[in-house]
Amino acid sequence: MNPLLEIIHITLLSISRALFNFSFIFVIWILYLLIKKYKSVNIYNFDNSKTVISALVESILQGIIIGIIGSLIIAIIGLPINLTYYLIFLLPLALMLSLINIRYLCFSYAASVMGVLSLVFRGQTVFGVNLPDININISGLLALVGILHLMEAILIYFVGADDPIPIVAKKDGKIVVGHLMQKYWPLPIAMLVLSSGGVSNSEIVQMPEWWPLLKDIPSNISTYFYGLMPFVGALGYSSITYCEEPKKRSRKTALRLMVYSVLLIILSIYSVGNIFLQILGTILMAGIHEGMILYEQYIESKREPIYTVPKKGVRVMGVNRGGAGDQMGIRVGDIIAKINGINVLNTRQYRAILKNGFTFLWVDVIHLDGSLDTYEFKAYPDGITDLKVRLIPENPRIIYRHQSVQKIGLFHIIRNRFGR
Repeated sequence: MNPLLEIIHITLLSISRALFNFSFIFVIWILYLLIKKYKSVNIYNFDNSKTVISALVESILQGIIIGIIGSLIIAIIGLPINLTYYLIFLLPLALMLSLINIRYLCFSYAASVMGVLSLVFRGQTVFGVNLPDININISGLLALVGILHLMEAILIYFVGADDPIPIVAKKDGKIVVGHLMQKYWPLPIAMLVLSSGGVSNSEIVQMPEWWPLLKDIPSNISTYFYGLMPFVGALGYSSITYCEEPKKRSRKTALRLMVYSVLLIILSIYSVGNIFLQILGTILMAGIHEGMILYEQYIESKREPIYTVPKKGVRVMGVNRGGAGDQMGIRVGDIIAKINGINVLNTRQYRAILKNGFTFLWVDVIHLDGSLDTYEFKAYPDGITDLKVRLIPENPRIIYRHQSVQKIGLFHIIRNRFGR
């Protein structure tokens, strides 16, 4: 068989085993709870967002596709992770960290903790106590996290801004509307592992003898083989923006993640046998990731929000597909200033004007860039009483604090699901 086709065949075989693993089902259940919690934020029904099930199915399919791509990259780069019992704690550790804050579900934090433990616990004896030898290949761990984030960056760039939920919040004493973006993907992936036969290898798909191209073999192992082990993880993206359009924000985040992932992959290659670079990589793995999040939060605190309650007119925050507003060309963020020459002062007057059931409308609209447009709509013979658009309420029933929306842990979600 052609060498490349052989690698693809073995990778797909390993991925298929991950799909029928209990861990994969468990991760899907967790993601179902997360997506359901995310959808519950849309209390004003600003837009026609996807259902929980359709969003979950979409995430599963995207996760499988990106998992196959990532697994092929892992096999080609060829930096293995030593197969030890402690490796199975990577996913549970990520889930434990997510109890604190959902963004800690990301493997960069769990892998960083595992890297520190691997550097500290090397089987030494301290005060007569034999410490465990965790012995995880940190270079391989860096490669794994780097590749996972490269896959995450690709997903965020293309679908990160799909289905954002507008939320009403109070920022600096003003009612504003931002966009909450949360995406989660189950990730079946095939990790390249180095096994000495000491761990149960029933789930490992053995690689051909000529692979991998880059071998990192510990000197204390005389009998070993390389294999692809099915592994189940999760990728997540969570961001909230008041000062940028969702697509613009998600693509900026994706580009920063790409730089981060390439840096980790380079570190993984050059850190083989270099303890200093391994320590540096372990620190940067979580440090840079957290720094990127804090940077986005800093930007949000300094810039002015885009969507505010206007002094005159009403601002559109949702446009129903196929409705009159959509047919006219009204878009999210537009301010409806006049209807049939009548000044629109607030949402109450907006509804009162439309109650007249005009058979012909001309609507003056102010766009986000300050430009003006007049749209027309004919509704013969019945007239029209609803443009099928959602507006920012002047006196919202529920508002979120700007700082609180993302400070949600998995513990709170599970507690709300099953009661206190």
